[in-house]
Amino acid sequence: MSLPTSRRTAWAYSLVVTLLAVSGVMQMPIASRYRITTVPGLAWLGDFWFTHKLHYLGAMALLALVSYLVTRWVLEWRREYALTVFGLARAGLLAALIVTGAVRVLKNLPGVSFSPEPIMLVDWTHLGLALLLGLLALARRIAKAGYVRPR
Repeated sequence: MSLPTSRRTAWAYSLVVTLLAVSGVMQMPIASRYRITTVPGLAWLGDFWFTHKLHYLGAMALLALVSYLVTRWVLEWRREYALTVFGLARAGLLAALIVTGAVRVLKNLPGVSFSPEPIMLVDWTHLGLALLLGLLALARRIAKAGYVRPR
């Protein structure tokens, strides 16, 4: 079956998600706590502000890629292809990740404040969704299934 996306697009998605996973996890104090920063060449992982900005750059790249794919889906691919259960789950997880990420960005703006409980809920939800996205990719790989199928 020919896929609507190219290998290049799939690789771009994989690289962006990997960048987001690494930069997102390293914003927690994990790198220093578990001495990852002592590994030659990985000291930058302990710099919160660098990984924070790297995460924002990755998020911008993901938004651009998702915007491109959604536009192509709406204009071209939806006539020829249908999303599988895995495709629907990935689309839903990505949408929820984008929404929770937008709330986190809003929280970081100067002059914007939320009470700690909702922010903790958004933070944990964002992290949990990212974990679910990784587990979904693993399950899809194990099931040898696709995200799309021909109509």
